[in-house]
Amino acid sequence: MTRAVDRLDVSAGGATHPGLVRSKNEDTFLVDESTALYAVLDGMGGHMAGDVASARARDAIAAEVTKGHGRVPARELLEGAIRAASAVVHAEARANRNLTGMGTTVVACLLEGERRAIIAHVGDSRAYLLRGARLRLLTHDHTVVAELVARGALSPADAAVHPYKSVLSRNLGGKPDARVDVIELELEPGDRLLLCSDGLSGFASHEAMEQVLAGAEDAARGAADLIELALRGGGGDNVTALVVDCAPEPAEESTQELRQTAAAAWWSRRDQFRSEARARRVQESPICAVLSPDEAVEIVAGNLCEAIFHDLEQSAGLHVWTFAENLASGWLDQGGAYAHLRDLLDRLRDAALAVIADIGRGEPRLAMALETDLLRALVVAEMAVAGAIGERMRRLEDALASHHTKETTAPTFADEKTVPFTGVHKVEPPSPMVVACLERSRAACLERLPTVDSAPQARHCVDIAHRSALERASSGFDPLPAVRDLFGTRLITEAALRPLIESLDAARSEHLQAVRAQPDEPAIKAAALRRLAAVHQGMMTAIALMVAEAAHAIGEEFRTATVRTARLRAEVGRHEARLSQLERELTAAEEEAR
Repeated sequence: MTRAVDRLDVSAGGATHPGLVRSKNEDTFLVDESTALYAVLDGMGGHMAGDVASARARDAIAAEVTKGHGRVPARELLEGAIRAASAVVHAEARANRNLTGMGTTVVACLLEGERRAIIAHVGDSRAYLLRGARLRLLTHDHTVVAELVARGALSPADAAVHPYKSVLSRNLGGKPDARVDVIELELEPGDRLLLCSDGLSGFASHEAMEQVLAGAEDAARGAADLIELALRGGGGDNVTALVVDCAPEPAEESTQELRQTAAAAWWSRRDQFRSEARARRVQESPICAVLSPDEAVEIVAGNLCEAIFHDLEQSAGLHVWTFAENLASGWLDQGGAYAHLRDLLDRLRDAALAVIADIGRGEPRLAMALETDLLRALVVAEMAVAGAIGERMRRLEDALASHHTKETTAPTFADEKTVPFTGVHKVEPPSPMVVACLERSRAACLERLPTVDSAPQARHCVDIAHRSALERASSGFDPLPAVRDLFGTRLITEAALRPLIESLDAARSEHLQAVRAQPDEPAIKAAALRRLAAVHQGMMTAIALMVAEAAHAIGEEFRTATVRTARLRAEVGRHEARLSQLERELTAAEEEAR
């Protein structure tokens, strides 16, 4: 579905699924091209007809927007339509005893004028904005727990595990009127909006949603992949995703053909990939200990081969992400060491590179395209593994916090690095032709970077990456000191980290693009790309290590504070007991005096 809003082409696609636990789907969504209205609604009430509530509210919102479209300002129109929908649902619930207590959430977007998006919501259905491959949450959940966090009465960590975290503080239908939050946003070409129910945000990590949404070739594919992501995450609730694309740049026909050809070439070599994986002793990894050698190759290498094929074909990252996340989560659930996980991923990478090298002997252009996509797939895998490790870290830190009053001398999880550095592997020194390609690429990249907001720091990132690719990659590269130098002496907060991450992103994007634009042979550019991609990947991973180290220090402070708090509470309890005793003695003395 496509329309134009003041020369900004917009396309939308939505999908919904009952999930893997519930038999009835109480979610619904709306795509109205004629009014540029998009909405997701999540019915509540279960047996009290949540599906009826979401459908009635959807129809009422659509009718009100259609009636006032072009005559009433968009913000006023959307807000009024949602309030009218609340009155409709409330009235029907009062008129029919079987519908008593029904209600629904809503998140809606109405496009207006010069690329303006009006986003309104009630409840915990959410709106996100993907801009420049970064996903940002636009809305704030209307839940009791979220309200407590906003007031400072509850910490975000406690909120994440609070038994009432899904209890709504606002909904449509509970009252004739509804308090609506409204956001106004200026859209840019390439933006991607996501409206979703909590069945997605509750069963998929923010990082996975960002990766899947950024990699989807169009809005419909993005919505479908997000649904699949939630189902793979457990699918414990109805799930709905609606994606709105703003003038996505279509791939050139030649690029599409090359991608499809690369996917077909990769799939035709699947037996060779399994053979290369066997030659690199993938089957001997401790992670494969419960499998026979043949099963290990078929399941581990075969599944990765298929995941890479599907992501090549669809220009997505969902399948490789899911493969790596499942592999990491399963291994860590068994108490496995990170080193074994790292080693297995490296063996699989080397097997894939061997296949691509063989393809390159006859088709160098195709091999270069495959290697570029493989490097992207490996970055996706690293992100998925880091996410699994981070989740494990959060669980263990929560467990430590819950037992803060217990004295222990045993080493804790936080005594060791929680996100080990995934270092660059030793390689041969670059050939003179590769050095020349890298030098030209650096110069071209630095000429382009002044147009980037974070240019000074991004230029520094380019210099570090270039120097490392030339001098240090052959002996192994530890990017942590360089990244710490870039960051400086500041508190590690989201506000402080974002400029650094954006600078690294800008540097990596421009740097790799500069290599691709060089006139060298494909094999030379592939070698240069491999070195730079590894260095840039290492620098991004170093940020994760910095955050993990900071979390360790904060965790220690938290445990010290909670132990102190427990002791103070015990002391207060003793004083209260003594005060109570004195009050009783005073009362007895007064009675005796009377």
